[in-house]
Amino acid sequence: MLTAVASYSLIPLLVANGSGSNNPFLFGAGMGLGSTIGQALFLAAFFRESLFGRTVLSIIFRRLLTWTMLFVIVTQLDYGLFALSTRFIDVSVAAILFETWPIFLIMLTAFLFRGANRYRKITPDVVLLLVIGFLGFWFVASSQTGGFGNWGDSRVASTLIGIFVVVLAIAATSLAAFAFRWGVDLVRLLPEEVTRDKNPDLVEICCIITATCIGNFIGGGIKGLIGLASGESISTEAIAIAVLCGVFGHALGNVAWRTANVMTNNLGINAISYGTPIFSLFWLFLFAEVDISRVDYLIIGTAAIISANLLINFEAEVRFGFKALILALWGCGAFVYLRDDFLHLLPFDGWLWPRETYLGALGLSATVFILLLTFRVARLGPRTQGEDNRIFALHRNLEMLARRNLIDGSVSEHIRGIDSAHNPEELRAAYTQAKLCFAQAAAVDHPPAERKLLADAEAQLNMVTHSRQQGVDFGELFSLIIFGGSTIALAMLSRPAVDGWVAFLYEVFSVLFSAVAVFLIVNVWDLHRERADLVLANRDNSREYGVIFRDPKNRRFEQSVSVVIGLLIILAYAGLLWNKWLG
Repeated sequence: MLTAVASYSLIPLLVANGSGSNNPFLFGAGMGLGSTIGQALFLAAFFRESLFGRTVLSIIFRRLLTWTMLFVIVTQLDYGLFALSTRFIDVSVAAILFETWPIFLIMLTAFLFRGANRYRKITPDVVLLLVIGFLGFWFVASSQTGGFGNWGDSRVASTLIGIFVVVLAIAATSLAAFAFRWGVDLVRLLPEEVTRDKNPDLVEICCIITATCIGNFIGGGIKGLIGLASGESISTEAIAIAVLCGVFGHALGNVAWRTANVMTNNLGINAISYGTPIFSLFWLFLFAEVDISRVDYLIIGTAAIISANLLINFEAEVRFGFKALILALWGCGAFVYLRDDFLHLLPFDGWLWPRETYLGALGLSATVFILLLTFRVARLGPRTQGEDNRIFALHRNLEMLARRNLIDGSVSEHIRGIDSAHNPEELRAAYTQAKLCFAQAAAVDHPPAERKLLADAEAQLNMVTHSRQQGVDFGELFSLIIFGGSTIALAMLSRPAVDGWVAFLYEVFSVLFSAVAVFLIVNVWDLHRERADLVLANRDNSREYGVIFRDPKNRRFEQSVSVVIGLLIILAYAGLLWNKWLG
């Protein structure tokens, strides 16, 4: 994926230096030709025996007239539209906006493969991280002269047109998800003699790249016809640059990006593409003109993009608490740094607190918050640990009873349903099914000793289910959020009327204090439900359930990376605040 990012990031520079905006679609046709050549060479080099048999070619030919291939062809309009948008907005701003396409592609891919268990589910925390990455784009785009924060009256109409064209390019690029669908469908049609003794991932990569190569060839022809019909001129040199852009930017990026998506079931890896505009700006800064008007916006946006990427792709902690800390550091830092710019828009103007009472008010609110937090942790922590132990013991006991044919073996599956239940309905359904198994076992005439084993297990089931029923105490959570929120609001929306060193220290303190308070609220939101992992975890896709040990080296690396992210965000905002108050 990093190779894809490096390749794609070259395209805006080549579009700018190749005068792609003179005839966007002829330039796009040249890119399509280069991309077709590059991907065809890749297929010929690595998949010649798999692809060029008569049987496979006939299957591919029959699959050309499908609705999925139609969308793959439409995808190829992306960089033609991108080049067109540079007529209206700066190429750097267009590049930044265009790279939001992973958000839409991830959602479309998840929809196309829904129910196939191919990709990990898109969870709310992944969506939140994608949104944070999108906000990072906004800041990076606003850092450019001509970006969101710098529109002049004479440029508003032109900018809006440019953004509209970029949105069309984003929509076209997102349709690349259909290349995956077409490729996966082709794999299923291949005869066994073609796929036998071959790595399934490699076969799938071959089929997906084939879909993209066909789409590039046909789409490039369509772009060429549009470009010729426009009557706009373009130099031979520009066409040559477009072909090179297609080979080394588009083709290499396509191969690397699609390979990365086949190698993992985590669609979040596509968020690494958020790094593309940062590399694009670097190339444009070196070899073209990029005017950065707000370096602070560029730093804030870059921090958001990098943080969202790493938090999606590194799971240092299974729970969301640590991710919430990183996001809170970024969000609180951005708010505190920028609050002087927009708090004057509020209906009141008294956010500067008298110096002698500020810390007292903040300390009082924080003290009540910590007392409530301590009470909740002390009450729920032991209960959750005891509940986990009882679920595991019950599961093992029922497995032994099932092996002795005292109870139906499906009861273990219902216990796992109780363990993974996220709402009362799921818990009730799993408990009802488990009780049915016990009722069937009780209908059989067992010896007294075995009846006692079943009765003890049923008692354990009732205890575990009752404990799981307790769920969320909204009274506790409501009071916790009230005092936690008031503490954060005091730290974020006000500060003493000071400046210089003291103001710098107060604002750094506000960022750290507020971020930690957010982390504590999220971390104890529901200790009962947000356990480190399910107790009954499947081992190596077998039927055995037990404790799973993650690779300690990978875990240490991911935790170290996450800590480094947090430290870098703190240092970045400390530097910005230093420049604000002491620069």
